[in-house]
Amino acid sequence: MKVIKNYIYNMSYQVLLIIVPLVTMPYISRVLGPHGLGVYAYTNSIISYFVLLANLGIDAYGSRQIAYVREDSEKRSQVFWEITILKIFTTTVSCLLLLLYLPFAGDLRTLMLAQALSLVAVMFDMSWYFVGIEDFQKSVTRNVLIKLASLVLIFIFVKHATDTLIYVIITSGSSLAGNAALIPFLKKEIQEIPFSHLNVKKHFLPALLLFIPQIGMQLYLVANKTILGLMDTVTAVGFFSSADSIVRLGMTVVSAISTALSPRISHLIAEKKNSSVERYMKEAFEIINGIAIPLALGLMIVATKFVPIFFGPGYGAVAKLIVIESPAIIVISWSVAITSQYLIPADMTHEYIWSTVIGALSNIAFNYLLILKFGVYGTVYATLLSEGLVVSYLIFCIRKRLHIRKVFFFEFYKFILAGFAMTAVVYYLDLRLPATIFAIVIEILAGMLSYGLLLWLLRTNVVINIRSFFQEEI
Repeated sequence: MKVIKNYIYNMSYQVLLIIVPLVTMPYISRVLGPHGLGVYAYTNSIISYFVLLANLGIDAYGSRQIAYVREDSEKRSQVFWEITILKIFTTTVSCLLLLLYLPFAGDLRTLMLAQALSLVAVMFDMSWYFVGIEDFQKSVTRNVLIKLASLVLIFIFVKHATDTLIYVIITSGSSLAGNAALIPFLKKEIQEIPFSHLNVKKHFLPALLLFIPQIGMQLYLVANKTILGLMDTVTAVGFFSSADSIVRLGMTVVSAISTALSPRISHLIAEKKNSSVERYMKEAFEIINGIAIPLALGLMIVATKFVPIFFGPGYGAVAKLIVIESPAIIVISWSVAITSQYLIPADMTHEYIWSTVIGALSNIAFNYLLILKFGVYGTVYATLLSEGLVVSYLIFCIRKRLHIRKVFFFEFYKFILAGFAMTAVVYYLDLRLPATIFAIVIEILAGMLSYGLLLWLLRTNVVINIRSFFQEEI
């Protein structure tokens, strides 16, 4: 039962991180407008580089190291203190670099200072420890309260187009409050270790090796907004950011299974249970394919009705961007699953680094080439092309370690058949129903029902054995 609990908790937490902005977005998009939303997205993309430096790959590395020693309280405590001290140091360095950057921020200096709250929050982020011990409940419970509080504050204090600064303070401040709120839970988990017994330096290089691919990952997750802001307008950034948020919500739901399984697979690899690793990978990809395919197809159909209702007038371009970007749900879900479920647990750092280098360089190149010709649509094309290259390389890397057809494509044709059948049902309803929230809900429910029914009629393995997959203990 632990896997299903971790999946539910992690999925809830990951979705919450995007759901709160999405709940507020219909309000914020109308109050701040495309320009204000674009300014927020642009400054957020810049602060993300400093947050990346502060993290230094520590979250991925730390959770893996904790998973390795989770049964030994003393070793676990020592690893915790060593990594925490390292994180305090890297965050301090990043804050100093931000101070050096601020004179060049121009009119955005005040907003950058407000965004810096999310940088300070890195120092207090202990979620990597709880991921390592497979305890997702504490972080989820506390963060739900913090995020709900931020939701209330946004509706109370953000009232005018000039309130972008207030919006930034609330969103960045909630990250700081949420991370700090986890610290009291550590009291019963961690022992005091004499400072002389700690060896912080030994973690620097391994964390740095995981930091290198995260640089690449950040470049093709955030750099597109930065480049778009430089080559086009902040309004275009607002359009792309809005579309990207919707698409990544779908990816979050799917990739939660990867994060939940990562510590479990790390434990299996440490015990050299290779057959169990491949079995878990295969069953996880059945679930990922079974969710990602209908999400991508369904989003493409309902986007045209959804966007005007959700974002309000003036966001017509967002619907087209969502339609184009929707296939990324499938591609990126695969990349996340391969990376978090296998590459990082198996210590394939070299391959991980190269995958992100390929993604970063190709994304930057495609953005510069395609934005010039297609504007904001070029950013979406660049995302699809670069992510396609990344997942192709990742599959190439593990082709000799895992049975590719068995793991990735088991009963794949059934998901495709059911997905297209669902698309036909939703499209038929979409043509005949009015553009209302009620109509969209009807289309979604009809799509879920038709898709699930066809998977059941096809006797799809994931439908038949989903319960046993989550309940089985190692």
